[in-house]
Amino acid sequence: MRNKIGLKLILLFVGLIYLWSFAAKNQLNIIWFALFGIISVLYILKNKNTTRIDVIIGCVLGGISMPSNFIMGLSSIVIYIGAMSMFKTTGNKIVLVKNSTKKDILISCLILIIVGIVLGIINVLLSLSSTAINPSFQFSLILRAINAGVTEEIIFRMFPFALCAVIAKEQNFTKFQNTLCYLIMVVPHVLIHFDLNTFNITNVIVLSLLFGLPFAILQRKRDLISAMGSHTIVDIIRFCLISA
Repeated sequence: MRNKIGLKLILLFVGLIYLWSFAAKNQLNIIWFALFGIISVLYILKNKNTTRIDVIIGCVLGGISMPSNFIMGLSSIVIYIGAMSMFKTTGNKIVLVKNSTKKDILISCLILIIVGIVLGIINVLLSLSSTAINPSFQFSLILRAINAGVTEEIIFRMFPFALCAVIAKEQNFTKFQNTLCYLIMVVPHVLIHFDLNTFNITNVIVLSLLFGLPFAILQRKRDLISAMGSHTIVDIIRFCLISA
């Protein structure tokens, strides 16, 4: 059973890499939203376990993302609901807020602020070699950062892990399988920032370790809100300080 889980995770990882290469080659990034959306709908219809809370939360998260990118916002609604449906049938899952007590919400907020600021500063410092600081505090940049922080964490990180969880079902991941899960949550998302001409393995590794893995760890060890919040802060700092 464990060997089959590992093999399926490897195939999933390879499949996502192929999907990136196909989308990049044909300039069809929308295929990510379409495919993940279709899979989500199929699981929603199959499991029939979606609650009103799932729908409300999905609509809220997608709604605050729509002003910047309507398609990504709309897609994230369906994909969030689909991922929640998938998690309910597995032993591995990601939660929106850990335990939902006032103390846990406060801890999540503190974590997302600290991680977001630290990674945001690192991001700006790394960019100084090629881009000058050009402060611009436009509201549209804030909306753009919110869209990236919310939708990318749902579509490109939480949902791929939901696929991993479905593969494992009630089984716990081995160390090797856990590593594969993190690769699945991190590498495809980093790759979408490159096309076939700009692909650079060194940059992929650096971005994966600095700005992919921390968010993946936050999702799995803490909660989704920590990852979305810290991701949003990183992008607010980047967009408002170094955007043209």
